[in-house]
Amino acid sequence: MSFARRVSPLLPSLLSSIALACGAALLLTNAADAAQTAEPNQPADICAALTHIVDASDFRQLPNESAAHLPGVSATDDCRASPHTYDCHWRAHWQADGVINDPLEELGADIAACFPRVVHDVNTPVRQHFVVTTDARRVNVTASVQGPNELRLRVTR
Repeated sequence: MSFARRVSPLLPSLLSSIALACGAALLLTNAADAAQTAEPNQPADICAALTHIVDASDFRQLPNESAAHLPGVSATDDCRASPHTYDCHWRAHWQADGVINDPLEELGADIAACFPRVVHDVNTPVRQHFVVTTDARRVNVTASVQGPNELRLRVTR
């Protein structure tokens, strides 16, 4: 029996296996591309900036500090500071991520997750309020909706 006759019954099975492997590789490539494409719509991690803001001894210095720059806030003009209040407005440029449906809910979830000692005492569709306790003080953090996809973050002590 020749080599070609011995291989020919295996050929359809071999081709089928190769086709399945190529299909799986293509699906994985498409999934990876979709994940990379979706990522720019997600907000950057906000915890570092929130922690820096809450821990600040004088809010007036925050506009000049890059560590206090909130993701999505395009300019320091979007934030106002006084000795006891830090107040920022910005437009949310991300879409719902499939778990949390709107930017206010996502911001509220981020605030709750960023601090180990936090009380979430107001939760409405347009306003969320938190009391953050640090070693040095208690700080009020309010996230609210100012307009369609427009958010406001107000931190006071």
